[in-house]
This record gives sequence, structure tokens and C-alpha cells, in this order.
Amino acid sequence: MPLLDNSACRQLALRALATMTHHGGESIRVKIARTSSATLVRLIEEHPNDAKVAELATVTLAHSVSAVVNVGEPAPDPKVFQALDVPAIIRVLTENVRKPTASLYLLEHAVNSLPGFTLHCRKDCQADPSMLRLLVATLRSSDMARRCTALEGLIRLHKLEAEKDQRIFDSIQAVARLQRDLPSHLSDVMTAYGPPRCETVLTLKTAALFQRAMMTCAQDHNLYALGLTLSQLILRTEFSISDGMFQAENPTTGQLEFVDVGLPFRTWSDALPHCARAIRDKGNPTEIDAADILDLKFFVMKQRLREAVEFAKKATQRNSDLAYFCYIVTLTADNAEGLRYAKKGMKCKNTTPFVHFQMMQRAVEHAAQMGLSTLQDSSSVRDRKWEEGIAFLTSAMEDSKTYIEQAPPDNRYMKNVSYWRILLTLALHGPELNVDLRELDVSFDILQWMPLSDMRNTSGCSQEAQGC
Repeated sequence: MPLLDNSACRQLALRALATMTHHGGESIRVKIARTSSATLVRLIEEHPNDAKVAELATVTLAHSVSAVVNVGEPAPDPKVFQALDVPAIIRVLTENVRKPTASLYLLEHAVNSLPGFTLHCRKDCQADPSMLRLLVATLRSSDMARRCTALEGLIRLHKLEAEKDQRIFDSIQAVARLQRDLPSHLSDVMTAYGPPRCETVLTLKTAALFQRAMMTCAQDHNLYALGLTLSQLILRTEFSISDGMFQAENPTTGQLEFVDVGLPFRTWSDALPHCARAIRDKGNPTEIDAADILDLKFFVMKQRLREAVEFAKKATQRNSDLAYFCYIVTLTADNAEGLRYAKKGMKCKNTTPFVHFQMMQRAVEHAAQMGLSTLQDSSSVRDRKWEEGIAFLTSAMEDSKTYIEQAPPDNRYMKNVSYWRILLTLALHGPELNVDLRELDVSFDILQWMPLSDMRNTSGCSQEAQGC
């Protein structure tokens, strides 16, 4: 470090630091970032016309600072993080890229390191529009790995503060919307697809069947019959089981109060394990799947996702052709396992449109994430990971197209898949796209009428999304 201020030794010292950050391991990189990043920034600013200083200092900064900021969760070590002047580092990295004397070596390190700042340095990144413009411009790069790195950085920019997908189906609001005249463009979309097949209509019909089944059970106390009915409703739509209870108005207070009708549960969701037990007690081996479906739905509604996934894996070993079991496993955060089960479930013959399209949108999510990360880890186009990354992204793109073409237009994940289709198009075909992005018109059109599916309030989490 003392040699950096000696003009005769500066380049040699910088080259030594760059080599250390290349091969020294994470602890060395973190130490150099903490003790030397400010000096490296100062050298770049003090010698704006020295291309070699800019190159070696940029490489050292890229390697060392990335070891601190480019981490997942939990956040970086606060003691080390606070020692960094992140705005200054982002500024010099971005400015060096613009210099006509910038070498390819400098460009690769600067452009590949900047996306690593976006997760934990969001405010600093947003305060530097030139850095964000650089990431967006990189989406036109002819290097797919570089495009994916920039895209991943842009996705992470809002990850920690992004709106959670926490919506439940509000049947009262949905009925009110449908009873009014829908705007012509929304009505045309639903009519073209077929209203009975649209998710909103199907969910309302399922809700009515569910209410009827619960009222019947209140009268006959037949948990076995209730369980068989509910196991079929669960396969029809995500919002098949309402978490209500039997209530009546108190004549004194006018408030709704719980009514004990003699059943072994208080809330309707708690009926699921009782119904599953009643089915198993009958001892009919052909109805075991129905009992498992009820238990799985109960785990998901109670946000016990880990238990649900383990239970579903065992269920697939007993019956590998029931797609719902595979669907539950896809809710796991493990992209590799989730994608494997999604693809397996999409081939099952024993499925419903709801379950099939749920697995397809999960396949898009898992494959897209794996493709982006795999390409970033590949060393070159000759690396086997490169081919794997391309395969993942291509698979995600194909599934997104099929989903958009075939799924109900009011499916609540249509917006998510449309977003992914836009991002995947940029990743796979960035430099080939027209200036007006006409290739993305289909996705943009969908996003114009997507409020059709927003017939849900934000008072709680959706049943499947809660555990993800």
C-alpha cells in the first residue's frame, strides 16, 4: 500500500493487489476492500489519464468490494460495509467504463461488478442514474452472460422492498365487479377465452360449492363425505377453502358470533385434517390421495410449507401420477428441485387445468432464476454451464409463451409470467430486438388489461403464496 504513492512502483504495487484479489480468497478481498478501497478511488481520480492505473485499480476494486456487497442474505458485515465509500466506488467504476482508453479487461470487471451493488446498496445505486443507465444499456450487449448479469442486477435493485404477492380472493368484491358491465376490452378477453373457463368465474362457483358442502356437514356431521368433496374442490382453484367459521348474529349485540354445531373444529380450514382422518378410517386404498390432498392444503394454509413439501415428496413416491403432489413441492425455494418437480408434474395425466398452469408458472420462475445464475457462473461459451444456462432460459421462455397463450386470462400469475417473458426476451435476444421493442407487444398488451385479475384485496396472504 505505501508503494501506491510512489510513481516508480505504483503499477507494480497495483498489479500485486490485483493478483491478490484474483487468487487470495474471500478474506483477503474483504480486507483489501476495508483498508484500501478509499486509496484506490483516490488514485483513479488523481490520475485520470493513466489508463493502466485505472485498469488495475478498477480490477482490484471490482474483486475486493464485490466480496463485501455482492452477497445474499443476511446483509454484509456492517463494520466492513460502513468502511466503504460506496457512492464514490460506483462513480469511479461507471466513469472508467466511459473512457475511450478503457481496456477490455477494465470493462469486463467494472460491468460485471456493478450489478452486485444493487441488492444492499439500492439507494446509492438509485442516486447514480448513469450507473443504472449502464446496466440497462448492457441488456443490448452481444455477450449473453453479461446481459444476464446486468438483468440480475436490475431485478435485485427492488428485491428487498418489492411488494409481496399477498392477496386473497374477495368473493364479495368479485361478484360486485361481475354484476357491473365490464369494460369492453376486458369483456372481450373473457368472452374469447370462455367465461366458464376463466379463473374468476371458476373460483366463484367453487366458493358456492364449498359453502354448500359446509352447510350440509353442519347438518349431517358426515366428515367423510365433506372430505371427498373438498379434495375435489382443492384441485379446481387456489382459493377453494375459505378460512371462515359457522356464525350467527347475536340478537343482543347484533354482532356475528361463532356457533358450535357439534363438529370437532372451529374454523373451516381446521376441518381438513379431520376430514382426512375420516377418509383414512374408511380404509379404501383408492381414496388415500384425497386424504393426502386435504392434509397438504391444510399445511399450506397454515404456512407450514416445509412439512407440506416433505409430505408431498412421500406422496409422489406412492402415486407419481397425481400432479397436485408435484405442485406442492414446486413451492419450495430450491430452484433445481422445484423445476424438476414442475416438469414432472406437467407430464402427469391425473391433473386439472388449475394445477397444470400453476406448475407451468412455477417452472418459468425456477428455470429463469437458474438460467440467469448459471450463465453468470460460466467461465466461457465453451463451459458446460453456458449450455445449461441457455437451456434453462429457453425452457422458461417456451413455458411462458405456452402459459400466456393457454392459461385463463384472469389467472393471478398472468402478470408475473408476462414480466418474465419480457425479461427473458431481453436476456435471450437483447441485441436483436427492434428499437421500438415490438417483439414485446404481446406482453405489454396483457399488462394493459391485467387489472381484470385484481379482484382480491390485500388484507392477507394468498394460501399458496404465504409459504414461498
